Amino acid sequence: MDLLKNPFHILGATTRDNRHRIMDLAEERSLLSDADACMEAQAVLITPRRRISAEVAWLLGVDPSFYGLLFGYLESPNEDLPNITMAPIASANLRATKLSRHPGLSSSDIVEWILAIAQTSENIKSEAVCAVLNKDRRASSFPEITDMSTVDDAIRNQKRYYSQTVTSVLENLSVNARARVMTSLLETTTSNGRYQCPTLIKDLIPAYERSVQDSLEQHKRIIEAQDEVLRAMADTRNSDTTLSPIVDQLLESLREWDTLAQPIQLSRQSTGQRHDASFEIARRFRQLAADLFIEYRRPDFSRRILNTLEDVFSEVPEIAEQIVEDSNALEEQARLVESMEEFENINSQVEQLEAASDARQSHYALTPMVNQLIQSVRSWDTTTRPVEASNAVAIIVRNVALHLWNEHQKLDFAILITHALIGVFEGVYGMDEVNNRLSEDISTLYAMDRQRQQTIEQQQTRGRTGCLLQIVIFAAIGVIVALLPGC
Repeated sequence: MDLLKNPFHILGATTRDNRHRIMDLAEERSLLSDADACMEAQAVLITPRRRISAEVAWLLGVDPSFYGLLFGYLESPNEDLPNITMAPIASANLRATKLSRHPGLSSSDIVEWILAIAQTSENIKSEAVCAVLNKDRRASSFPEITDMSTVDDAIRNQKRYYSQTVTSVLENLSVNARARVMTSLLETTTSNGRYQCPTLIKDLIPAYERSVQDSLEQHKRIIEAQDEVLRAMADTRNSDTTLSPIVDQLLESLREWDTLAQPIQLSRQSTGQRHDASFEIARRFRQLAADLFIEYRRPDFSRRILNTLEDVFSEVPEIAEQIVEDSNALEEQARLVESMEEFENINSQVEQLEAASDARQSHYALTPMVNQLIQSVRSWDTTTRPVEASNAVAIIVRNVALHLWNEHQKLDFAILITHALIGVFEGVYGMDEVNNRLSEDISTLYAMDRQRQQTIEQQQTRGRTGCLLQIVIFAAIGVIVALLPGC
């Protein structure tokens, strides 16, 4: 019951006025206002059993000298509740009446007021209410209440009024504003789904679900249509630039759907239940992300979808955990695919270098091919690539280095390639055997290089000795010729 429609307010009475005072007030007020309303208010207040509903809906336990101050609070939306000690039910009655009087509040103010009503109504205790009622009834000479069920019924009816008032205010908001208010209420009162919310907030959920059901269905149909369009365009090998706006629209539709669904998700989460529609939407997008990666080879779009899902369903732990698992699996698959592509690239370079060397191409022609292979090896990321792939790369490149030396005596190329392999793979976990072989290779190659240098130096020394001998011989011949007669 609204305070301003309460029989006590209609007659200007207090809970401590006796029967005669109430009848006098009814007679006085009927001269100035609606006589039928005054007579009905009198009938309610002088009948002990009917009176209880008006008492519970009034300013129970508040000193009548404060009535004027409290009704002034109702008039202004910016007025704070006066600092007056009052029972929780009186506080809730005031706040609910004020909320019904000012429906044009901002969303943040609506949240604040609803929270205050929910918290105070949660503290209403039948025994405490009955004790205050009987205290005032003794002062007004009305029979005391002995049947607690009548108090319980009256409190239930008043709480129903709170719920109806709040629901009416929410229904005046746009769908998205209503969703934001409900989300804030549930995030605050359930600690993001970890605890059950107050009864008043819980009572709002069915009406909210009904109010957004059509919008959720409409967004779902849009998502399904956009999903089909994206798949069709990906299947015809449209470019990423063409597909990107479609992905953006699809993800925006998901966010709009989730904005409406969040209050329901939080409510279900707080009671240990699941929101089946959320799981269905999440399943559709998870499948789309998987298909974009596996079937259509669009890993960037897959990542965008999973990242958005993780953000959107963060308040649903069960879904969030599935999405994290999907993301980890996608990244692992992406690393494997990238490893295979890089491996194929290096293997192709190895085959080309080996074929060119077997074809006896010149040192000049082989040099850029060796440099390109070394650059590819140095670009190999051992921190993100599987160790099996790293081993395979090291082995095939080592083999071509040995081939260049063993078959074609290209020692410089073999040393350069082996040195690059050691620089990349040395110390990598799981590659001990390959690294041991590379260490033996470089030692052997350096030894051969030193032997080659010694051979060159010896050849150069012999060459210099031969030249000197030739000079001596020619000089001797010159002397002999000079000494011959007739010269």
